[in-house]
Amino acid sequence: MNMKSSVLPMIMYCILASILFGCSSSSSSQEKEELTIWTFTDEARYAVEKFEERYPNVNVNLLFINNDNYLQKLISVLQVEKNVPDVFFVERTYWPQIRDIPRLENLTQSPYNAEEILEQQFEYIQAEEKDENGIVRGLGYQGTPGGFYYRRDLTKEFLGTDDPEEVSELISSWDKIMDIGERVVEESNGEIHALSSWSAINNVESSNIEEPWIVDDKLTIDEARVHTLDLAKEAREREIVAKYESWGPAWTASMQQGTVMFYPEPTWGLPHIFKNNAPETAGKWGLAHGPKPFSGGGTFLAMYKGSQKKDLAWKFMEFYTTDEEFLKELAESQQYFLSNKNINQELAPTLTSEFLGDQKYFDFFVEAGEQVSSVPQTKYDNDINSLWDEKVNDFLNGRLKTKEAMIESFKTEVGHHFPEIEVD
Repeated sequence: MNMKSSVLPMIMYCILASILFGCSSSSSSQEKEELTIWTFTDEARYAVEKFEERYPNVNVNLLFINNDNYLQKLISVLQVEKNVPDVFFVERTYWPQIRDIPRLENLTQSPYNAEEILEQQFEYIQAEEKDENGIVRGLGYQGTPGGFYYRRDLTKEFLGTDDPEEVSELISSWDKIMDIGERVVEESNGEIHALSSWSAINNVESSNIEEPWIVDDKLTIDEARVHTLDLAKEAREREIVAKYESWGPAWTASMQQGTVMFYPEPTWGLPHIFKNNAPETAGKWGLAHGPKPFSGGGTFLAMYKGSQKKDLAWKFMEFYTTDEEFLKELAESQQYFLSNKNINQELAPTLTSEFLGDQKYFDFFVEAGEQVSSVPQTKYDNDINSLWDEKVNDFLNGRLKTKEAMIESFKTEVGHHFPEIEVD
């Protein structure tokens, strides 16, 4: 027997086996953990990209769904518990409809202990993250206190100053704003208005209600809503407001054209409203405090109770709400105000916006955020808000002749849409 001829095949076999098993081992080591996230907002892509950079062994399957279809799709999969994402984004408007569905993970319990995260946030956000039993069901990553964005060129011309503190004092009550608006529309021959529409008033007053629409299965109209109606009527009669429709083309064009002096909007108005719609007006804007503190919008992250990737899902939620390196980068590069007070306060002394005339806008919103109250919400609010807005427009445009007729018509509509609700 030739020893060489018997050894050679064995050597070749060993080499081949080594290559095959080596490749298999290498392939196995490169397999990534999978995490499925649903979102309605483009801003999620930035966070996912940074998360994957931080954790290269993770692959996020991010599904973007148009906001018009998002809520119903999310409710549907949660109800049947099929194809539910591990993590999902929920806009504040719809959060009350999702928060109490018994498919959301209890984040108060160990190992999450989410109360520790809530302690770092503004109080008005904390209140909304919990269900009716006080259990944390989601985390808000966005701080949304509001302010009066104003055109510096217009306040200089008509008020004699563009200094934020001085402007804040000049608009510290609705009476002052009404007087300014009346004078401005007269001096400009009707070309410039103090506010864009009655919705600008509602942006402020809707954050100051004390009772939600439904209390003990009964329709309740909070006094703040009636006050808004009275203010809107006065503003329309005195021509304080233009007749622009919020988010309509005339409304967005007014920012570039300089036909409106004040826009009460939340933090995200800076990057998503004013910079988007009026990019050529950089430096012409400022931020002032108005008659009352307010907030607007916001987004929550929640986790599916039946997820097989809870550890990874929680890692993403923690990353988006507590990771100091990421959140500082998000704030500075995206002009993004956070729910995390500690980081906001750290950035406040130095972070400025060229678009706002180098104003320290984080410093402004840190102060504003501490004054915002939590707004009580129910699952009915979004739909009933739409009915209320429709009736207010009918009243302001003369289709309903009196405030009393408007309120009665509103009650009738609520009763038709929600027969389970008691309407006086």
